[in-house]
Amino acid sequence: MSKFLFSAALLFGAIGVHADAPKTPDASKKVDAPKTVIDALHSVAPNAQVDSVEVSALPGYYTVMVAGHVLYISADGKYLIEGQVYDIARHVDLKEERMAVARREAVAKIPKEQRLVFAPPHPKYKVTVFTDVDCPYCRQFHKQIADYNRLGIEVDYVLYPLTQLHPNAEKQAEAVWCAPDRNSAYTAAMNGEKLAQTTCSNPLKELTASAMTMGLSGTPAIIADDGMQLGGYVSPADLAQRLDAESNRKSTQ
Repeated sequence: MSKFLFSAALLFGAIGVHADAPKTPDASKKVDAPKTVIDALHSVAPNAQVDSVEVSALPGYYTVMVAGHVLYISADGKYLIEGQVYDIARHVDLKEERMAVARREAVAKIPKEQRLVFAPPHPKYKVTVFTDVDCPYCRQFHKQIADYNRLGIEVDYVLYPLTQLHPNAEKQAEAVWCAPDRNSAYTAAMNGEKLAQTTCSNPLKELTASAMTMGLSGTPAIIADDGMQLGGYVSPADLAQRLDAESNRKSTQ
């Protein structure tokens, strides 16, 4: 059993399918594909939470979203693929394509008031960055925030404390959230200043849940408007170059 499926079998207690039952990829075979697919998954990960089931671009397979992970299961329930599947004709990684959709949808649900926005007057691009106040690479990223903004990039931070790596991360994130000026508090914390520990109503658990549905396990995690993950730490010049290249690619399609 793969590492992910083993973890899923242990960690996910509820079973809930939120997708409409799609048509079987091979109509000549009278198989109750969605039930067959879900039963196949639960035979190796009994408690896995199924978020959606869709007909896959991979012939004869369904794409199954499970807690921020993409799996491919054959309509007859005999085969499960966990990993990258590359569409040679389209030059597209099917797994990344599906995850981009999941990220785009999840990011769109995060309201502006739950973000820490650092933007130039007339941004050319916007990225959403999931960040942990105790993350060294997040600190390196924020030290260059003026450079990202100068290059026309708006940065919307979403607090995502990785408590399994940084035990005090949630307290630090809460201190930022509860501060009168969150942007200033975030900048101070990223510069190593000790913030006064305060408690208030906050969306940290909700934001963490959103990050997990996107399969994000590290910070910083840079998400473009189309849901593509542009990396962890990326320098201002490199990020601008990637955004320009993606914009040019879309304009030629």
